[in-house]
Amino acid sequence: IAARAAGSKVAIPLAKLQPLKSVGGSISLKVKDKLLLLIRDGANSVRALNPVCTHRQCVVAFNAGENKIKCPCHGSQFDLNGRVIHGPASRPLETYAAELAGEQIIVTL
Repeated sequence: IAARAAGSKVAIPLAKLQPLKSVGGSISLKVKDKLLLLIRDGANSVRALNPVCTHRQCVVAFNAGENKIKCPCHGSQFDLNGRVIHGPASRPLETYAAELAGEQIIVTL
């Protein structure tokens, strides 16, 4: 049986993430020395991405009105899967598995 490297799961209480209590909310926070951008993209779902732009390492932000992740420095844009939809960035944002479980968000780093 092959051993598979598993990431470490981190549970974050939803009570500490006020913006994520409603769909369209987002927040950046540091978890276990990693900066995360968490986005509430549905009633029962959440996304987790590394918010450091792959172009020049600026910190991106979620734009709920356009449903895109945007970099304030040079205008790169990413979809909710971290894929580049507008350069100059050429590489996608790193993503992490995330789930909404009751009153907490579980992210696998």
